[in-house]
Amino acid sequence: MKTDAASGLGGDFMLAVYLDGQGRVPGYRSGLGFGLSGAMLMELALGGFIYTVDGYIVAGHGAQPRDRALGEVLVRIRSSRKLRTTSQWVRALSAGAHKRLSAGLIADGVLVRTRRGLPLPSGWARRYDVPRSERRDAVVRSLGGAADSSERLVALAALASACRAASGGREWSESEATLRAMSPACAQILTAVAACAWLATLSSWT
Repeated sequence: MKTDAASGLGGDFMLAVYLDGQGRVPGYRSGLGFGLSGAMLMELALGGFIYTVDGYIVAGHGAQPRDRALGEVLVRIRSSRKLRTTSQWVRALSAGAHKRLSAGLIADGVLVRTRRGLPLPSGWARRYDVPRSERRDAVVRSLGGAADSSERLVALAALASACRAASGGREWSESEATLRAMSPACAQILTAVAACAWLATLSSWT
């Protein structure tokens, strides 16, 4: 399995779920940033770089992912002075997550940062063009069909549902059992993303 944030789960989530149809970055209160951090953590878990013990994320020793963004996340986890729960890491890594992932997607020619011209709607910030939309279109079609039961697609669909960004299909809690069978760590990360996204939604109502 590839362990590459830009070409893997994190990049797919950013292209198909995080950015809107016009390539705009959502505001913090959308909760979608937690999906990005959750996707990177899941990528590390599926690659065997991290695991969970009693609800805490623990990093393995030795191997290092080849992707720079994932490598930075793993170093941060390894260098932490204290153990943190999955929810704590999902929240901590959500800050600036889209910048880490967009850097790799820009380097690969998948995204192009656009200059801000006309004022954007309230709550939206940066905007990107997607000059090669084949990958995004393929991921969106896969999310809509849900015929593929690969661990990557199950995780991606579950993250979209947890962030309340799925247009249909199963609820994230229904995917949790499938994820747990594939990776207990991913199931715990999913639960943490759902909780963080729900709190963000509540705060947007106040």
